[in-house]
Amino acid sequence: MSEPLLTTLDSIRRRSGTPAPGPIIREISPDGSQVRIVYSACSDTALPAIIRREVSRAFDMGADFEWKLYGHDQPPRLHTALLQAGLIAEDRETVLALDLRQLPETVESAMKVTSPAVRASVAQLADYAQISLQSGRSGVDAERSRLATTMTDDPDSLQVHIVYVNGSPVSAGRLLLDQPSAAAELAGGRTVPAHRRRGHFTTTVLSRIAAAIEAGAETLWVDALPTSALVLTKLGFTPVTWTQPYVADSAIESE
Repeated sequence: MSEPLLTTLDSIRRRSGTPAPGPIIREISPDGSQVRIVYSACSDTALPAIIRREVSRAFDMGADFEWKLYGHDQPPRLHTALLQAGLIAEDRETVLALDLRQLPETVESAMKVTSPAVRASVAQLADYAQISLQSGRSGVDAERSRLATTMTDDPDSLQVHIVYVNGSPVSAGRLLLDQPSAAAELAGGRTVPAHRRRGHFTTTVLSRIAAAIEAGAETLWVDALPTSALVLTKLGFTPVTWTQPYVADSAIESE
């Protein structure tokens, strides 16, 4: 693990939400439908009560709950405490970073010859939803509503980039921008099955790299599953750590 990048990552995490007792950092989606813990520095003994408190609070709000664990988080038994609280571990992803101030030559060359994806308007989120549906995603309507709210209320914080082929949307991804920390994040990358392995995902990545630089970001981050990580490391992204979401099952609500 790169210590300077880990330090940068933790700084971004601490800035990304609202501090709460623990200490923890809590993110709440604009519509209040999702609650996520993105950073914690809790003592070992306080963990069980804090986890119960946060899960109960989310359910009282009628929100989905997630605790986002990172490979270097303390205390070491945090993952055990999350499981003991009834949370469910989802797939582990690799956290990758790209220094936008020192782009690899291969990336700079590819950006010059690749036509950028279309930066979507709020109306074009319907095309993003279409890609999501064809990719087998669930909760598409709720996601579209959340994205529309963010793009309307805080347009400088979110972009959606879409690749079209013969007028049809085939691949897309989101770019999240935090200008005060000079950081950006890739998220929500997806391609319809019939158009995979044709370079469309790479096109959305290059397009978002260019947009992040234009917005003044210095580092670009992404949580990647193995298939995406392979593409991204070839573009110069560096593995920093791993992350894994722990989510609450609705059955916990009755406990």
